[in-house]
Amino acid sequence: MKVWLGVIGRACLEFSIILVFISFTAGVSGSLNTSTWNFDAIDKNAAKAALDLVPLAAVFTVFLAFFSFELRVKNRAAGWLGLFLLGAVLLSVGIGIRRLPLVRDSFAGSSTINAKTTGLIPAGTTVQLGNVVLLIGSYAGGEARDAVAVDFDSDYPRLSYAPFASIDPSTGDVDIQGRTYRAALPKARPIVLVPEASLFSGSWIWDRLDSMDHAPLFSVFSVAGGFLLLAVGFRFLCRLSGWPLANAFLAVAGLAGLLSLDAALSGGAVLGTIESLAKRMDLALSGPMLLACVEGAIGLALGAAELAVSPRKGRRSNE
Repeated sequence: MKVWLGVIGRACLEFSIILVFISFTAGVSGSLNTSTWNFDAIDKNAAKAALDLVPLAAVFTVFLAFFSFELRVKNRAAGWLGLFLLGAVLLSVGIGIRRLPLVRDSFAGSSTINAKTTGLIPAGTTVQLGNVVLLIGSYAGGEARDAVAVDFDSDYPRLSYAPFASIDPSTGDVDIQGRTYRAALPKARPIVLVPEASLFSGSWIWDRLDSMDHAPLFSVFSVAGGFLLLAVGFRFLCRLSGWPLANAFLAVAGLAGLLSLDAALSGGAVLGTIESLAKRMDLALSGPMLLACVEGAIGLALGAAELAVSPRKGRRSNE
């Protein structure tokens, strides 16, 4: 039990460090894509990214824990089960937090006119959006007060002023002297930690879980569980060769392969093929559930193959 607690405690610490690091990196990346850079934007973007990137941090932690369980847990079946339980706890906590009403409301925006929550240009700040320079003195009720617009689309700039201008908080459209201007700040581009992986955009496990915020918990946990089984199935990489450093490099390559495989399986072509086969077999399961079953089956097959192979020769007796 002491060994288990030590491994789990170390894994939780690694998870926290990894999540903070990648969330802060994503927060800075998202903030630099906005026209008004400030530390408040970094905090908000980092907090939102932390909720989205929990699955990525969890799989990083599980891969690091491969080696901890390999060295400290003698029974391989117990180590395999421990890895799955570790990943299940991390993913469950992340899923549970992001589904809390308080958390959902804090990132869903607000119907009241507030520049920080609706994405409108800050009051009292001159902002150039395209060929239009806008200045909003203040926001009050459903109006923008002291709204000034300078339109440079023509040879002679057009100056418009309205002491009280109606504004739509959902779109940012403000009506100044009969002309409509957009007072909403441009949205930050999607956070892309690995731009070269844009081929799988929208297919990552964190994207799929993000799109299932309002889905039944059973479906969400099934999707996460299938991915987790697939991840734990790669545990054989930590014992594939007799050189620890080589195994570490193999684990890094396996992590990249896992994420690519997961994204490829959830892509339109592959997932469509899986759904077609399921219909022929009269399996009434949704696409995400079918994908979870396929990933879980692959992970279990890899795990069974690893357990069936005899331990590596020369392994220390206390491992």
